[in-house]
Amino acid sequence: MEWPISEVKGWFEYFKRRPIGWRDDHRFSYLLAAWGVKEKPHKLFASLHTIERERQLREERDHSSDASKLVGSGFLHKMIKDTGWDVNVKE
Repeated sequence: MEWPISEVKGWFEYFKRRPIGWRDDHRFSYLLAAWGVKEKPHKLFASLHTIERERQLREERDHSSDASKLVGSGFLHKMIKDTGWDVNVKE
């Protein structure tokens, strides 16, 4: 059986982002928490650190919902009310 190089590279990328055994580490982190360990799981397990780093990078890159978060916040509505601005905000 032959695989296209793009698929092989895709699997390498997947395992880079989701290391083998990360689910076992994740489950075990729940046991550690039940036993009283306070440390964050991504600080204890390299596999979970990789996943957490990827999540943070995605969060840093994705600002598409920033405006909707602001519009939906009580802060914006309070600011508009307190300043007396005549602003019509559509959610």
